[in-house]
Amino acid sequence: MASALFSFCNLISSSQKRNTYSEPFVMQMEQPAITLLNNVDLNVDDYTIRVRVVRLWTRPAFNNPRKIYCYDMIFMDQEGTKMQAFVLQRNATVYEHLLKENQCLTIRNPSMGENRQKVKYVHSTFKINLNENTVVEAYTGHVGSEWGFDFTPFDSIREDPDEDFKSFKSPIDVIGFVVKSIPAEVKSDSNNGKEENKVTFILEDLQHHQIFVTLWDGYADQIRAFETNHPAEKNIVVVIQFGKYRFRGGHVNVSNLYTVTRVFINSDIPEIVDFKKSFVAQISASTSSGYSGLTSSLIKSPVDEYLKDFAFSTIGALSGISEKKAVIILGTIKSFASESTWFYNACKSCTKKVFTTTICKDKEDGSEGFDEVTVLECQTDRCNQKTVISVPRIKVPIRVQDCTRIVTLTLFEREVVKLLGVSANHLLENNIELASEGKFPKEFDSLLNRKFAFKIAIGSYNLRNKADGYSVSKLTENPEIMAELDHHFNAIQPVDEEQLNVVSADSNPTVKVPVKDSVSRTGEEETPISKLNGSMFTTPSVPVNSSSVSMMEKELKRNLDAVYEADFCSSQSSTKPRQSDSGMEEDANETEKLLKPKIEK
Repeated sequence: MASALFSFCNLISSSQKRNTYSEPFVMQMEQPAITLLNNVDLNVDDYTIRVRVVRLWTRPAFNNPRKIYCYDMIFMDQEGTKMQAFVLQRNATVYEHLLKENQCLTIRNPSMGENRQKVKYVHSTFKINLNENTVVEAYTGHVGSEWGFDFTPFDSIREDPDEDFKSFKSPIDVIGFVVKSIPAEVKSDSNNGKEENKVTFILEDLQHHQIFVTLWDGYADQIRAFETNHPAEKNIVVVIQFGKYRFRGGHVNVSNLYTVTRVFINSDIPEIVDFKKSFVAQISASTSSGYSGLTSSLIKSPVDEYLKDFAFSTIGALSGISEKKAVIILGTIKSFASESTWFYNACKSCTKKVFTTTICKDKEDGSEGFDEVTVLECQTDRCNQKTVISVPRIKVPIRVQDCTRIVTLTLFEREVVKLLGVSANHLLENNIELASEGKFPKEFDSLLNRKFAFKIAIGSYNLRNKADGYSVSKLTENPEIMAELDHHFNAIQPVDEEQLNVVSADSNPTVKVPVKDSVSRTGEEETPISKLNGSMFTTPSVPVNSSSVSMMEKELKRNLDAVYEADFCSSQSSTKPRQSDSGMEEDANETEKLLKPKIEK
């Protein structure tokens, strides 16, 4: 027993001596297992994730806009899966300095909640919540790609016939070459009175598919700033990250998603550099001439658009236009076209009017013969390749008048909603029964007797049928524009007629007024009516002699006899036989009556 104990002590002693000369022992802490975002188990509370902060924005406190209430973020893991995250500022005081874009983090014990936002910034239906028990540490390694792009090929964006054409889908990342830009505009007639501006351009991908992009406010300013700083740049590649999209008129339209979207323009990012090289390599000398880039996107004020970019026309001159074009007219809404309704059944995909048609289908029970079925048919062939679904859309026919004529114009839903300040759904749901009675909603009455400058389109239908019913693409009540356009009418019909230059005779109490009659003229280009007593226009300075009046009336009658032929006299008609000379003599004896011409009916 003693021998065994001695041997054990020697073993410990020799072991300690060996450790004295060996490398120091370092205790390795066990690294926690990393859970990928797609593998998070809702039944497990103790787990660790490793992510990159791809996007971050803050929300202010309700009672103090300058104080941060919470941080919203978009996390991305090693596989590229993204998930929205949220943390209250009071829970993030320890690691608040780590909350910044492109920062990689190791996060222990987060909680997983339901993402109830209607507008989703990522495809996941869950949201990560960093609560008071969550531990957040910086990670010095790399997690996923630096920018977290997830580009969608243009041709893979498919229209869902069951989706409302008014609603947007999100999110979407796109990259493309700017091939054309549509002039930007300032909107001064938004519902809240705040001016909004936008830019719209067309992007093309490497497979030469195209989409429309519309950016608003600060994002529009970003585009214009690039154009100002690089006026000669034609090869422009734009990335829209975390955008939204919808189909309109059969085309994809991508837009910014509030302030979450990121826009990159010719940035020194590998994805953009590689795309630009590939696209430019495909461009030939002939195709490149059709690419205008952003050169036409300079902002245009409403004044420029209405007064410089498009020709002005009076309503009366519209029928003389012989080519398709857009023009500006100025007029007042006087009424609604009573024979028309104020909405139409539109195709859900392209918004064009749909019609009903009857087709023959095989009987559902499999028996011989056919059944006649009434279906909807769109004016666009592409829409008819699938089931056509219709929705009611507002279209208001209005009667607009200027000093030359009155014309029928058509206001569409976008402009009507802006003017009335109510939603289209409100108008349709509350008033659709009025259509069967031929009545218009009472909300429309606020449009009557309002004067606008209208930008209208003269299309092939108007030219072919010599008909009005022009479509209104835009309208404004801008006082500066209205005043400038109003000057065009001065040459047609002055607001104030010329003052009458009254000249008094020295020896005659009557006044000769140089007013010409527009119906009849004498050989001296002077109408007999202009020789009437001056009391018709002014008060004589001295009493008028009654004999002078009688002489003047006789003179007037003789002048009328000289001017008008016998068939214009009160006793004659072009459809009746002449009277006898005695009848004429009787009329001549009536000195107190003026001879009145009788207009042939």
